[in-house]
Amino acid sequence: MKKSLIALAVAGTFVAAPAFAATSNVDVYGRMNISIEDSNGTDVTPQVTDRQSFVGVKGSEDLGGGLKAIWQIESTISAGYSDGVGGATLAGRNSFVGLSGGFGTVLAGRHDTPYKLSTGRLDLFADTVADYNGDGAALATTGKDGFTQLVMAAHDHRSNNAVAYVSPSFGGFSFAAAVVMTNRNTGAGLIGVDDNDANKTFDATSLSGTYANGPLFLTGAYQHAADLSIAAGETKSPAWKLGAGYSFGDAKVGFIFEDVEVETGGVKSTDRTSWMLNAGYGMGPLTLKAQYGIVNDKMAANLDQSKFSLGADYALSKRSSAGFAYTTDKTKNNASGSANAWGVQMRHSF
Repeated sequence: MKKSLIALAVAGTFVAAPAFAATSNVDVYGRMNISIEDSNGTDVTPQVTDRQSFVGVKGSEDLGGGLKAIWQIESTISAGYSDGVGGATLAGRNSFVGLSGGFGTVLAGRHDTPYKLSTGRLDLFADTVADYNGDGAALATTGKDGFTQLVMAAHDHRSNNAVAYVSPSFGGFSFAAAVVMTNRNTGAGLIGVDDNDANKTFDATSLSGTYANGPLFLTGAYQHAADLSIAAGETKSPAWKLGAGYSFGDAKVGFIFEDVEVETGGVKSTDRTSWMLNAGYGMGPLTLKAQYGIVNDKMAANLDQSKFSLGADYALSKRSSAGFAYTTDKTKNNASGSANAWGVQMRHSF
């Protein structure tokens, strides 16, 4: 799960983060999340993989009248999932400047879209080999099924040129909106890629609404990419998803449904729906969890996929934990069989 450590975290809409200081003091924070993993999609022995380790600095200044200036610079520890540890660049994660007050929060910079953040808390296998947006695909090779994206990774996006607003909570309900300004970067899977029309105002719009009150969590989100570069030529892609979660005692359940369309060169090339159901149960420091989902691509009969994951987390302290995850994927009518992966990891937050 791509954790948001910003003032956008209101009423459970986004992953919880420490509050900004009331002064201009600078806070340093971060997380190390290192995993030993293997997959039947690789020919290598188990490898060390970084799973979204990061370090950041952040702060705020009280401007009076309940208004604060806020800022954050957050950097990854590693360049990629299969690169071991090290090699990342500065400010590769959420990095921004903004204002926060009774009206809500406004920011500009690099940030996860509201669409991405809306269901992040519902992924029980976030930042593991079984992540719901298929991060395990980095371990798979051609000829294997890869690892299914229960939530389409191309829309699960952190955008460089974002301007975002998040409302305060109204009895547990909050909403967020963001626009991604035109930019001319290139590369597969990027929102905000547009080399065809330099006059566009926005490359993507993203909206979400969330209700979080007691044990109940409900969310809905919509995102439209004017040029989602997953194919040659200009690619438009609207997407929407719904999510729900409920906790009762030591148990919790979650559900997500997503619908994504992709239009390339004026012709629809993808009409993709997916759903996911999960459950977790805590027994003291130990949490057991399971997740299952299906993807149905109506434009390609061979791309119907299913994904099943099992795992356990053990809290060593309030800041440290260890965990295990196993995931298996199957693709309909694919002779290469299933793809399986496992990972054992340790996390420490500071």
